[in-house]
Amino acid sequence: MADTITFDSHGPDVFAGGDTFTEAGYTMQVLDTVAGSGGGFAGAIVNPADPTSCTVAACPVGNSSMFYLGMNDGGLSIHRTDASAFSVHGLDYAFAAPVGGLPNVNYGQLVLTGKLAGGGTVNSVFDFPLQNAAGSYVFGVVPLSTAFGHANLSELTVSACLFDGHGGCVNPAGNQAQFAIDNVNVSAVPEPSAYAMLMLGLGGVAFAARRRARQTGAATTLPAQA
Repeated sequence: MADTITFDSHGPDVFAGGDTFTEAGYTMQVLDTVAGSGGGFAGAIVNPADPTSCTVAACPVGNSSMFYLGMNDGGLSIHRTDASAFSVHGLDYAFAAPVGGLPNVNYGQLVLTGKLAGGGTVNSVFDFPLQNAAGSYVFGVVPLSTAFGHANLSELTVSACLFDGHGGCVNPAGNQAQFAIDNVNVSAVPEPSAYAMLMLGLGGVAFAARRRARQTGAATTLPAQA
């Protein structure tokens, strides 16, 4: 079943590393660092309609609903509350500039790291969208049908990195690797036993249909004339 994590069920709030919150059957854990250590200020859920919500950063525009703000080189871990596997199909994202008035250049990338339910990882990075005519960073859409849409994940970690001027993208980055995300499109992956029960049920339906067809054919067959 498909779900969308919108962050709308939470009021504006700030989080330290290790804090958790839940929505739509998923648990989000705030990471103070990408490695997940520490308990410093690392995230917030902001309301773009409330100017006081964006005093911690120059919030991006183009989104009228609540969204999650990853702060100070931190990240956000997402997993199913019932510990089952899931897939992620897309999300909205933007660069969260530490201050306003920055030149219109691409400072870094959104980093997605998925832990596969069967072991191993899958990774993707996406350049942040640039500024609009007013000089504000804007939300864009990440389609994940190829990278993550067919992967069964046990956990997804969202973070950011900043270009270092030498061809790399790094985190830690002086507490300036920041991101905003919203509308995380996810779906639970049925357990193998659920697939087996589904196939068994479909097989039973097909068998019953064939049996009814044979019985109907036998009942309507006329006896041969002598």
